[in-house]
Amino acid sequence: MAFFAKPKAQPVAIKAPQIEELGSPAFASLVEILEGQPEQKYHVLDLAAASGNHIEFFSRFRCRYRVGDALDSLSKLSMPEADEDALDFEQILPLDPSDKLDLVLAWDGLNYLSKDLLLLLSKHLLRQCKPGTWMHAFVYTRGDMAAKPNKFKILSSSTMIREADMNQVVGAPCYAQRILEQAMPGFRTVQSRLLKNGLQEYLFQVT
Repeated sequence: MAFFAKPKAQPVAIKAPQIEELGSPAFASLVEILEGQPEQKYHVLDLAAASGNHIEFFSRFRCRYRVGDALDSLSKLSMPEADEDALDFEQILPLDPSDKLDLVLAWDGLNYLSKDLLLLLSKHLLRQCKPGTWMHAFVYTRGDMAAKPNKFKILSSSTMIREADMNQVVGAPCYAQRILEQAMPGFRTVQSRLLKNGLQEYLFQVT
């Protein structure tokens, strides 16, 4: 009887995070607007996890800064089946009813939501927004994206670092501006800038 050794499993090469610098002209325009009203106190909701870099950057303003830490949870959501309970966004992203927002930082989180989920998220946020509230976001326009939201570091109002874990990738939905506005009624596009790396930078405002 012949015995054969099992072939050894080949180690999977782990890719280092993909780090790139990108311009952020729409974010720069937003910062200029905020700096033009130094007497105003802003309520900011950051949908990303806690980041000392983000907090430090916005410390220049009179600002109540809230960490939503919701991007990873949002990226794993799917619409429930007919026999399942409806999604409760108040548990996913709890908001203080008395805290009316002036700015939502979505980073690249919109890319990870279906159009139905974008509608639910926008309705949830609109309850805490007032006319004129801003939302800043990056949307992928081509190819694949990391399976989970990227990390962003603000270098200046016009420059950021994007860190992507590309060990697992998924196809980017490549939402067009028209689709985003249909999926997020109440938010209109104020600025849309196509960046060199294929990211579309958006600045939305509540109507």
